[in-house]
Amino acid sequence: MQAEDTGRYPVLVIPGYGAPEFQTNLVGRYLQSSGLDTVKIKLPWMAMGDMTRSARIVAEQARRLQETLGHDKVNLFGYSLGGIIARYYLQELDGYPKLGRGAFISSPNAGTYFGYLGFFSPAGRQVRPGSPLIEQLNESPVLEHIAGKCLSIFVRWDGVIVPCFSSYLPNGYNLMQRRPLLHWRAVMDQDLIGRASEFLKGDMPEGVFAGRELGMIEAGDLLSVPWEIGREKRRVWKVIFKPFRSLSRRVASLFWH
Repeated sequence: MQAEDTGRYPVLVIPGYGAPEFQTNLVGRYLQSSGLDTVKIKLPWMAMGDMTRSARIVAEQARRLQETLGHDKVNLFGYSLGGIIARYYLQELDGYPKLGRGAFISSPNAGTYFGYLGFFSPAGRQVRPGSPLIEQLNESPVLEHIAGKCLSIFVRWDGVIVPCFSSYLPNGYNLMQRRPLLHWRAVMDQDLIGRASEFLKGDMPEGVFAGRELGMIEAGDLLSVPWEIGREKRRVWKVIFKPFRSLSRRVASLFWH
């Protein structure tokens, strides 16, 4: 991957599902302490509303930043559901040509079953495994355009994203750590945000390498693998998550019947 000084671009901070304002402010301060300029986005319904609408708000903020500051690109930082909103902007709203780099922490790229607990909200329904929005993003040909520009950081014992490999980002770089434990500690962890900051500034966090195999993830402190998705690997992805989709249908039946 060719080095680029992407640290000069402003960073749009996209909050997660139900994230309180203090959490986004804390994440923003950690990014600023790494030398990045940040703009925190406030989403309706505390990011629990329709993710397509939230993504349009991100698109509008990116456009205003470019016009105001004269930058041709922006960086994106999304934590938890914020990473999915960022991906929708990049892949479905033609945001990828304007991307410097994107970094996401504990984002449910293959969905999360906690979405069933959020059945009352549009975002909760959209983030379920196998939902139309999740499948749309993971089968989009635009994934090829963000390859090498996005990093997904996740922890083995997340608790909200189960299995943790649901955070795996097709066609992107991935970092996995054993610590900290649990989802809400991970999204506010200064060390993880520091690694994301390195990537956003154009560097590569220690341990990143150009791997290709989904099965290379181990239980070490840190491992990363860029994964190029294709027909065969899509089939592998579907086989891996088939049991979980079956479970999701059973859980759904409890709510709707």
